[in-house]
Amino acid sequence: EIMHSRDYGPFAQITSQLGLDIDTTAVSCPQFINGRQFGWGGAMGPAQFIPSTSMGYKDEVARITGHNPANPWNIEDAFMASALKLAKGGATSKTRAGEVAAAKAYYSGRSACSSAPCNSYANAVLNKAAIIEQSL
Repeated sequence: EIMHSRDYGPFAQITSQLGLDIDTTAVSCPQFINGRQFGWGGAMGPAQFIPSTSMGYKDEVARITGHNPANPWNIEDAFMASALKLAKGGATSKTRAGEVAAAKAYYSGRSACSSAPCNSYANAVLNKAAIIEQSL
């Protein structure tokens, strides 16, 4: 399956509100490692939010951007949602621990995630951030 069953309803609601065809609207596909499915697909747009996550930010994104309904495939809406999620996850603490927690929450939904892929993702994000900060 391309998407977790918890996301079918939210995806139908999002596509319907935006006037998109549920059967042809692009979403990510699940990843496979050594032939085993790793996680789920179904993430939408530039920020790669799954539908159930997107639903939690749509009202605030609409309020801030003025786009109602918020559109996860619109770059402004997608990255506003991303910024809100990272801030909620601890990124605004401006500490390494807070930023790691925010990256883990963005990747897995849990700031305390300790799996190897979760740790790898958080480390890659913070390493990229350090490179960007050095170039400023």
